[in-house]
Amino acid sequence: MRRGLAVAVAVILALAPAAAAQEPQASLPDIADEVMCVVCGVPLELAPDAPQAQAERAFIRRLIAQGKTKDEIKDALVAEYGEDVLATPGDDGLGLAAWLIPAAAILAAAVAIALALRRWRRRPAAAPTGGPAPDPEGDEALDADMARYDL
Repeated sequence: MRRGLAVAVAVILALAPAAAAQEPQASLPDIADEVMCVVCGVPLELAPDAPQAQAERAFIRRLIAQGKTKDEIKDALVAEYGEDVLATPGDDGLGLAAWLIPAAAILAAAVAIALALRRWRRRPAAAPTGGPAPDPEGDEALDADMARYDL
């Protein structure tokens, strides 16, 4: 019985660091590039030292000190300041369109380029046209002009 308890405790102690390593400690720089200053309208990492930006940074620091994860901090920011605090669009409604429209445009451009290249490669090489017959007198005049410039 004691042996089984000792093994269970050893397993729990061995797994505890692995569980803690799964969720890294949140940091202000890691979060500041994903949230916006709601007054300035720029990412918090680029926001000037405006009072609102300082208040958001202080709010984030307090949550980090409480041991909150990055996702928990972002959820708290949304609860405090609204959806506009997130730098990335949401995953529904207009936010979803903000992700899908550029992706669809890039995909359509890639397909158009692929089709254009395919047509261009299939086009047969242009056959030489009949054009004017060579002029022997013109060739002689060209040779004479070139001979004048030979040193």
